[in-house]
Amino acid sequence: MAVFRVSHASPRPVRRRRRSTWLVAALLGAIACAAACKDASRGASSLEIEELQAPRHRVELFDDDVALGADAPLVTVVVFNDYACPPCGRTWEVLEHLLEHYGTELRVVHRSFTVAGFPQGEQAAEAAFAAGAQGQFWAMHNRLFETQAFDRPSLRAHASELGLDVERFLDELDTGVHSAKRFRHRRQAVEMGVMGLPATFVNGAFVPGFRDEEAWRAIIDAEIGRAKEKLASGTPRAALYEAFMTEASAHRVAVPSEAEELRDDLRAKQAAAAPPPVVAPDPSLRYQITAEDAPSVGPEDAPVVVVMFMDLRCSFCRRAWDQELEAFFEQHASDLRLVFRALPLAIHPTAEGAAKATIAAHRQGKAREMFERLLRHDDDFGRSDFVQHATELGLDEERFLRDMDDPAVAAMIERDVDLANRVGVTGTPAFFINGRYASGFLPGRVPAMVAEELQSAAELTGRGVPRGEIAQRLMADAVPEQEFKNQ
Repeated sequence: MAVFRVSHASPRPVRRRRRSTWLVAALLGAIACAAACKDASRGASSLEIEELQAPRHRVELFDDDVALGADAPLVTVVVFNDYACPPCGRTWEVLEHLLEHYGTELRVVHRSFTVAGFPQGEQAAEAAFAAGAQGQFWAMHNRLFETQAFDRPSLRAHASELGLDVERFLDELDTGVHSAKRFRHRRQAVEMGVMGLPATFVNGAFVPGFRDEEAWRAIIDAEIGRAKEKLASGTPRAALYEAFMTEASAHRVAVPSEAEELRDDLRAKQAAAAPPPVVAPDPSLRYQITAEDAPSVGPEDAPVVVVMFMDLRCSFCRRAWDQELEAFFEQHASDLRLVFRALPLAIHPTAEGAAKATIAAHRQGKAREMFERLLRHDDDFGRSDFVQHATELGLDEERFLRDMDDPAVAAMIERDVDLANRVGVTGTPAFFINGRYASGFLPGRVPAMVAEELQSAAELTGRGVPRGEIAQRLMADAVPEQEFKNQ
């Protein structure tokens, strides 16, 4: 049997297109919770006891599991939960009372089952594991259920108030140190056929949804009786769970009859919540994509403004910069203004932190230097890497960290992502050269478009248009934001 950590502490002292993803995630959580809440009023009837007569399921325990209760219990309860699920929180309140009541007869093992596409919920799960790496798993676990605050500033505040090494905590979130554990928990749940939350296995017997304390006592009392029968037949107490698993099935859990209705409901709601197909920018048009206050380099009166939507973990972005764009922009430095807009993709969890580091460096006049360092950083990176680069660039470290955590910086990134979504950019790199769109890296394309813009600028200069008005004049007929196709 796996060896895992056991604690006797009480578990509880008692963007537009992004919005669509959040809505689907919320629907998933709501429907899962609705399934659980249907059982909330059930008491200790014979039904709860009969449920455990069904075939047991093989629920593997892991070496790095966190658990509450006894080292060698009669009953092991494995709970799959999500911090955004209210019935899960109520279940842990009940489990606290059960742990106090049953003492050495009970053990409760935590499992994370996050909703795919709900990044803050996923980050909350990893925050609990990161706190656990510093001996504060259950304290963070409690705070997450109690506050339901999973955004990065809140997680940072939780870590600080719990006395954690905040830099290490944030580093582990940024670098995804604990994502493999979360994936493993989710994969186990999916392979077992778990749908709604909370999903609980009592010595392998499946108990779906929320149960009140009376119902839980009936379930556990019945299971204690079965465990004592095994003890009487010679099974060592320390081997009880393994003995139950020997009898267990690898089959998926049975789907409750009402789950089909819920699944149909979910599909209908997902279809209603799904965003319409993305309308990509038309390369023959210009779009009002400008510098605003984004990090930029080059003269403010440059006749050509190149806005680059970049993900600093994107290999295509690096290739474009290294193979062509850096040298080309250096060659035309007096006539080009480069604007760095952030588009951190979901597949690169550390890209948003890199974007914040670039904006923080921009506030001290080192946007391009930080951009290039992070774009060429070979390994994954976290907060300590950002600080190291800032120090090597001669930045004020305290100010740099303060700016990285500034809500206004996060708002700038949200604004960039929202702008990209509305204009129809779906990948990186993406360029707007005086408003003209170029997608991806195709060698020679951006230089050719810049050359065309420089030719147009020369013609306007010949007609007496002041240099500082050229870019604006070329974009006079650009599609305004309110007419972007993906509102």
